[in-house]
Order: sequence, then structure tokens, then C-alpha cells
Amino acid sequence: MRKDKLAVLLVFAGIIAVMVAVQLQRTNGTDTQPAATRPAKAPGPIGRLRGMALQLHYSDESHPYEQLVGEIPSSGADAICFVVHAYQENASSASIFIDRRKTPSDDHLVKLISQAHAQGMRVIIMPIVLLENARTGEWRGKINPPDWSDWWEDYANFITYYAKIAAATGAEVFMVGSELVSTEAQTGRWRDLIGTVRWIYPGLISYSANWDHYRPIKWWDAVDIIGMTTYYDLTGGAEPTLERLTKAWEPIKKDILDWRAKNHPTKPIMFTEVGWPNQETCAQYPWNYYEAPDKPDPTAQANCFEAFFATWIGEPAVSGFIVWEWRSNPATQPGPEDTSYTPCGKPALDVIRKYYQMPTPAAGATGTRSPPPAESRQ
Repeated sequence: MRKDKLAVLLVFAGIIAVMVAVQLQRTNGTDTQPAATRPAKAPGPIGRLRGMALQLHYSDESHPYEQLVGEIPSSGADAICFVVHAYQENASSASIFIDRRKTPSDDHLVKLISQAHAQGMRVIIMPIVLLENARTGEWRGKINPPDWSDWWEDYANFITYYAKIAAATGAEVFMVGSELVSTEAQTGRWRDLIGTVRWIYPGLISYSANWDHYRPIKWWDAVDIIGMTTYYDLTGGAEPTLERLTKAWEPIKKDILDWRAKNHPTKPIMFTEVGWPNQETCAQYPWNYYEAPDKPDPTAQANCFEAFFATWIGEPAVSGFIVWEWRSNPATQPGPEDTSYTPCGKPALDVIRKYYQMPTPAAGATGTRSPPPAESRQ
């Protein structure tokens, strides 16, 4: 009898040990159960996001990010996308790290998110990988480390680190990546990562695909929102008139909506980087802010925004926009001669404000998010 009791106790002890291990995995964000077991959220009432990106490039606690966050509502935006970074040496490196010399502290980030929420704005957190010493032709879309397992381990640590902050602060949307073209065929890895994030973060999950690479991704079903950038060549070098730009968007829009209707008819789309540098080449090379850094063209930039929003603002399939980007330093006020992406001080800002203040289409919903558990808010 004693042996039987001992055997039963050992069985129960084994079960308890397994349950504890699983719970610890969930708590620490290390569980890698596929995301298919945690389905994407159903459409709901959160409404369309009209966002503005703010890159966080400075660790100095005195850097006046609070002022910048306070300025953004004047653009008509109702959401702020905080862009946080990790670095790797070049495209062949397997090591990813958060550089605390360039990244705000967690406390500072939490305060900025709280400020945005206090202003009545929704929050998107977008972690991005940057190449610290990129070689010729390299960018994050061409990452190719010698050992993918090592790279994914570091990348998962980076993403889950900020997913925990997103959960603790009640951020409405969390991006699990941006423009990582060379990784996107690794479907199992992405599903595992998204599954891990879902254990940590209760809100809406998205991924930002490059404008020319959203079709090959086979794991869109695992996220809540399909994200894509807008860096199309709209003119082929011709003059970027408003009529030409508007016409150029017509086949692009049809292609995107036809693809969505065929593959993910209930999945909303968010344009995650809506931006054109204030340069005369912006309509042809919107992704290349080095193309004409000494040739500003604020009319071309404004026309690009006008044509884009005229095309997409009323489309019910679109759940949001993120304009790229707000200025990062209040010490300098950009103007018509500034050739960066920021619309601040340029005619483009008036265009953005006009469209962002328009009524939201009734069908343009992004989904429902659950509030973070009480313990994560402490």
C-alpha cells in the first residue's frame, strides 16, 4: 500500500512540475507554442488609427521627448508610434543588442507612453533592427547571419523585451518586426515568435512588410493587422503632378485590395510608413533619402501625401496609417528647405492634418484589444 501511495504521489509531483514549468515559460515569455493556438483577434470597435511615428534615438533623460509627444496632436493624429531600435554590426552579424547610449531608458519610455495616453492618443510600439556599420548595399531586409538560430534567439529576446513593456503600459498595437525581408520565408520561426508574444501581450499584433514584399509572407493569419509600407515608385522620373500621382495609385490600390480579398478578406490593413522625403526625387525614390539631399521640393512632398490620402482615406479595409515621421529634436524647427521625411514646417503637414481630421469610415475597424492584467500595470 505504501508503495502504491508513493507511486501516486510521484505521478502527481510530476504533473505539478510540468504545470509549474509551463507557467514559468508563459510568465517569462519563452513559450514557443505556435501562434495558431492563439487566434488573431476579431474585428471590433477600436477604430481607425491615424498615427505619427516618433523615433527614439536619444538616451539622454533630458532630451525633450515630452515636448515632441505634446506637439503631435496638432497634426490631427490620434495615435503615436514609438519606434525603438536594436542594432547589429552588419547584415552578416548574428548578434543583436540594445545600445543604451542611443535608447531611452525603460522608465522614460513608460512615461512617454503614459503621456500619450493621457492626451487621449493610442500607442503603437514598433521595434526596428538597424545595421550599425552597414556595408555597401546592406539594410535590414538583407540580413543573412552565419547561424540563423543565434540570430533568432537575439531577435526574440529583443521583441519580447518590448512586448512586456507594451503589455505593462496598455499599448494598443505592437509590431513584431519591420521589413525583415530575408527572414520572412522562415514561417515556423515567425509563428513561434508571434505565439510567444501572445503569451506576453494582450493587444493587437502587426508586422510591417516592405511595400514590394507583402505577398510572399505565409503567416499573415497569425497577426491581427497586415502592415505594409508605401514606398512605391509613382512616377518613373516624370514630374510628380497631383494628377499623375493619383493615377499611379489606382492600380496599386486594386492590386492590394484584390490580394487581400483573395487571401485575407477579413484582415485589416495598416500602412505602417507613410512618408516621402522633402526632395525633388521623392515620388520616384521615396525610400532613398540620400537621393537628393540638397534639392528640396515641398510641393512634390505635399502632392505625394495628397494623392495617397485621397486614394486611401475612405477605404474600409484600411485600419490605420502611420506617417513617417515627426521631428526628433525640438532645438531645430524643420522648414521648406529641410529635406528629411518630417512634414513639420512644410505644406505636407497641412495635407496630413486635413485628412486626419476627416470622419472615420464606419467599417474601418482594427480590432478589439483586452486590457493588460492588473499585475502587469504595477
